[in-house]
Amino acid sequence: MWPVLPVPEEPGQEAARLEGNSEAFACNSLISKILCEFCHHIPGSTCAVNGLDGLPPEKWPQLLQELCSTRIPTLFCPRLVLEVLVVLRGISAQCQRVSDQVVASLQLRHRQWVEHRLRSRQRQNYLRMLSSVRLLSPVLYLILLLLALELVSVHTVHGKSAQDRQQYLRFLKLILQYTENLVAYTNQEKNKWNEAITLTHAVLLRIWTFSEKKQMLMQLAKKSTNQVDTS
Repeated sequence: MWPVLPVPEEPGQEAARLEGNSEAFACNSLISKILCEFCHHIPGSTCAVNGLDGLPPEKWPQLLQELCSTRIPTLFCPRLVLEVLVVLRGISAQCQRVSDQVVASLQLRHRQWVEHRLRSRQRQNYLRMLSSVRLLSPVLYLILLLLALELVSVHTVHGKSAQDRQQYLRFLKLILQYTENLVAYTNQEKNKWNEAITLTHAVLLRIWTFSEKKQMLMQLAKKSTNQVDTS
C-alpha cells in the first residue's frame, strides 16, 4: 500500500524496543486470525481452502480489485442497505486519508533523514513511524477487505432482526471512529504513532470479537447459501 523506503541504520535501543513491542505482536496475531476467518468468505478464492497460504500479501491489491468489481444491485436500494453503504463509504474515505498522510510523511521524513536534517527527537519519531507503518499497512488492507466483503453481501442485512441491525451498525461506526482517530494520529503535526498502535490493538480485538459472533454480512451470506445448498 505504501512505498517501501530504505530503513535507516539506527544502532540505538529504540529500534530494538520497537521490534519487540508486545502490543504490535498482539496486533499481528489478531490480523492473522481475522484474515483466516475472512478467507472462508472470499468468493471463488483458493484461500477458502488453503487459508492464509492462499492469500499472500502481494495478492491483496488484486483481490480487492476483483471484489470491488462485483456488480451489486443498487436500483431502488432499500433504506436499510443505504444506511450500511453510507458507513462503509465513510470508512473507505478515512482509510484513503490515512494512506495519503502516511505516504506524504514517509517521503518527507525519509528525505530529511537522508539530508541529515532531522533533530534527535525527530529521528526517534521517524523510527516509531517506520515501525508503526509496518503494522498499519496490513491493518488498512484488512479493513478494506472487510469493507469489500461486506459490500458484496450488503443485501443480506435484510436477514437481520432490528436489534441485530443496530448492533451491526454500531460495529461499523466503531470502525469508522477508529479510522477517523487514525487520521488525527497520523497527521504530521501529531505524530502519535504509539497511540495509533494502541488504538489499532483495541479495534482489532473488537473486530475479532464481532467476527466470532458470526454477525457480519459475509458470514450471514455464506450461512444462507449453505442452507440453500442443503435444502
